[in-house]
Amino acid sequence: MKQNQIFLNSEGDSWYFRNESSLSRRKLPDDDLILQEILKINNNEKNTNILEIGCGSGNRLEWLINNTNASCFGIEPSKQAVEIALNKGVHAIQGTAESLPFDINTFDIIIFGFCLYLCDREDLFKIAAEADRVCKNPGWIIIQDFYSSNFSTNEYHHFNGMKSFKMNYQSLFTWHPFYECTSHKIIGHDNNVYNDVKNNWIAISTLRKNSFLL
Repeated sequence: MKQNQIFLNSEGDSWYFRNESSLSRRKLPDDDLILQEILKINNNEKNTNILEIGCGSGNRLEWLINNTNASCFGIEPSKQAVEIALNKGVHAIQGTAESLPFDINTFDIIIFGFCLYLCDREDLFKIAAEADRVCKNPGWIIIQDFYSSNFSTNEYHHFNGMKSFKMNYQSLFTWHPFYECTSHKIIGHDNNVYNDVKNNWIAISTLRKNSFLL
C-alpha cells in the first residue's frame, strides 16, 4: 500500500495524536519559522489566499486568520485533525499533496510544513505539478522539511514497512526557470540553530514563482 493511503486510512490520525500536544505549546509566531517567512513576504494585503499542505489541526493557519487578512485553506490526511481545523475557521479538507481539489492560480502562498519527507517518491512530480498549478503567478512556496544534500532513506519507526526520506526539497521547483529560491536556511531539528550534525538537519526554503521576470 502506498504511504499516502496509509496516512489517509490510519497513520494520519496517529501522527496527529502523537504530535499535537507539542505543536500546540509553540508560541506563535516566535517559535514558527514558516510564519516568520510569511510575515516577511506578505504585506497583509486583503484577499491573500494561503494553502498549507499537511496543516494538522490548523494552529498555524488559525494564527494567520486572527492576525492577518489572509483566507486560509488546508489539506491534511488526518480526519480528526481536519475536523478540529474546521472549527478554527480553516477551510480544511482531508487529502494528500499529489491531488489538490482547487482551481488553477488560487493561492498566493503555498506551505509545505514537514510533510514531503513522508510522501511516496513516485508522487513527487505530481506533488510539484499540483502545487505549481494552484499557485498564482507571481506567488510563493515555502518548504520546511528534513534536509540532506544527498538523497537518503530511513525507516519510519511508527508504521512497519514505511519509509521517510531526506533531500533538498526546494529542488522540486528550482530546476524550473519560473522559480527562484529567495531564502534557504539549514538548521538543527532540535533547536532551530545551525549545527554540524548532518543527520539532524532541517531546511526552510522560500521560493518565488514569477514567469514575468523571464
